[in-house]
Amino acid sequence: MIENFGNIFYLIIHVLITGLFGVYLVRIYFAPEGLVKEFNVDRSAIYLVRFIGTFALGFFLIGIYIIFKPGGPEGTWVYYNLIFIISAAQLLYESLFYFKLIDKDLEAKNSLTDLGLSVFMVASSAILIWGLSDKICTT
Repeated sequence: MIENFGNIFYLIIHVLITGLFGVYLVRIYFAPEGLVKEFNVDRSAIYLVRFIGTFALGFFLIGIYIIFKPGGPEGTWVYYNLIFIISAAQLLYESLFYFKLIDKDLEAKNSLTDLGLSVFMVASSAILIWGLSDKICTT
């Protein structure tokens, strides 16, 4: 497992990213009330929270698969790049919303924790893309 990732550092980062998707899924499926309360929206938003949030299921399952598949992250450039692109877009929106540069009239809120998680996802996916480039970009 470790040898597939080159060293323990990259494996740990991959596991942390996969774990964050897992935590998000647990919140979506088993505690959506907490999410709607956290973002100060009505309970009727649970459907949208679950529907939009189901994208995480694919990332979670593929993340688990990559850990255990022969060759590990070999050829998985699309997976890591997609995480990077989505995380960068989320970080941009989270930042603009946090500093009230957009959507000023919404009563929803986000926190520094949200920004921190977005920064982590962008940085960690960039580290994995860079560090595993010889493995994930096969020709």
